[in-house]
Amino acid sequence: MACECCGIEAPTQRVEFQQNIGLFVTRIRTRVDKNLCKGCIGRYFRSYTVTTLFLGWWGIISFVMTLVILFSNVSQYLSTRELPESGINSLNISGSSIGAKPPHVGSGPIALKLLYGVLLAVAILILVAQTHVDFLEKHAPALNAKLHSGEITDDADGEYAGTKIGADLDGLEADLKGTKWADIRSELLARDQYRVDLNEQNGKLQRKLTEERNANLGANDPCEALAINEFGPALDGYTTALNKLFAFAKDAAVINKSNSDMLDQLSDGETSASNQLNQYFKDVKSHGCAK
Repeated sequence: MACECCGIEAPTQRVEFQQNIGLFVTRIRTRVDKNLCKGCIGRYFRSYTVTTLFLGWWGIISFVMTLVILFSNVSQYLSTRELPESGINSLNISGSSIGAKPPHVGSGPIALKLLYGVLLAVAILILVAQTHVDFLEKHAPALNAKLHSGEITDDADGEYAGTKIGADLDGLEADLKGTKWADIRSELLARDQYRVDLNEQNGKLQRKLTEERNANLGANDPCEALAINEFGPALDGYTTALNKLFAFAKDAAVINKSNSDMLDQLSDGETSASNQLNQYFKDVKSHGCAK
């Protein structure tokens, strides 16, 4: 029978292809349900499926429907694998040659749809990066670092710095397994990457807190006042104490009478600074400031 799209007298099969374009709060759905030749089946499949693949996800209902439509389109297309190609002598209803330009399927070139879909995906990714720092740090830490590696200018940057500081503190405060100085020293130096990153994050935080202190942002916000007056000094003191302890560990391969007192002083200083940080975290909870 004749193809209901191009009119060519050729083997046909009834297929249904769907297309979905998500617009967040609404969606545009297109559907074809016709007897088509193999050539037109391929054109509808490519146009509708590519459009849905790149533009169909944007919306809660659209996200679910896109999964359904992609599965349905692929299943329909696979069911036509045994359909013969149109023969070279096939003629359409008007009598023109099969070599005539095939009818247009869909709206807009596929390349434009691909470009639009990629740009939209990038925009969504940037939005996710700005609002879900923890998620991006887990799945794309390198990208997260590039997006927030500068100074703290917004809440997302601050959240990223807080996430990194937390990870650095966990790495630095982990229990030491060694009992002899050689083993303890080796474990400490293996954690130097956390100290280096903590210095970077602390520097950014101190500069931001200085701005907030000068703007008197803690005057009417007790949680902000805690961050400015307690967390900032505690973290800065802890970072300073760590730097001194690590500098000593790098220089002192052995412990003897001449440097044992210095090690005790540095260890006590690090412990005292760590206690100040822990006190801040307790105060945060008691004031209801913890997220």
